[in-house]
Amino acid sequence: MLVVVAAIVGSLTLVGGGIAIADTPEPSIKTRTPRTESGVPNIDVVRQQIKNYYGDPLGTGTFGASSNYAKEATKVAAAGTKYLGQPYRGRGHKAILMDVDDTTLNTWNYEIAVNFAFTPASNAEFVLGQKFPAVPGMVNLAKAAERHGYAIFYLTGRGTAQEAATLGNLTADGTGVDAGYPKPTPLGNGEDGLFTKPAVADYPDYLKKACANDPKGTCTTIHYKSATRAHIESLGFDIVANFGDQWSDLKGGYANRTFKLPNPTYFLP
Repeated sequence: MLVVVAAIVGSLTLVGGGIAIADTPEPSIKTRTPRTESGVPNIDVVRQQIKNYYGDPLGTGTFGASSNYAKEATKVAAAGTKYLGQPYRGRGHKAILMDVDDTTLNTWNYEIAVNFAFTPASNAEFVLGQKFPAVPGMVNLAKAAERHGYAIFYLTGRGTAQEAATLGNLTADGTGVDAGYPKPTPLGNGEDGLFTKPAVADYPDYLKKACANDPKGTCTTIHYKSATRAHIESLGFDIVANFGDQWSDLKGGYANRTFKLPNPTYFLP
């Protein structure tokens, strides 16, 4: 699911005594430029290192239960569980919020199937087929949170058309993999507690407002997720912990604490 997205930024140029705004495309991933070939990681070597990290050196598509990946994910989940078990001193209905891909559902089988080359069509086959197992430790965390009285919310960049399959994969509908998570907590306004990303034409007011200045009004990941968290909190919930595998899942506020799950396979700005 390796993706590179072009970001458009404005640059100012003097034209005939006035100022014209010229759009200059820039990469969304900012990094250093290597001076020599030796400073560039070999892609095939990096792929093998990732396979080793997941405890799957032969690329079978099944990560190892005792792999370094599983150990690291379980450690994050354990830290989150311990934090959620502390006495709650906030206001409102306490809640947790979790991203889906590689936070609650692990996509390693897909990465191997496509050799780390994401396409919407190939990804949809895995999503709609509900083929993803749980991220190590995260089901136990979610169930512990539910026992402690937390509302459970899920927030994903997957499109609205994939909501039913996503819910089925997370919980249990008898189709594909039932990962075993608690069902999301319904909100009082009729929302079901699993937030998928609608088409721009169908944005609710809170997304239209938050993303009005984004290119073509299409929410960036940070704006989409932070605005949704703000919306949840506006309905009387207090997001005590926010879990994600991308930094863009976690930035933008509206959570008391954030927890970063490991994911070396792709980057979403």
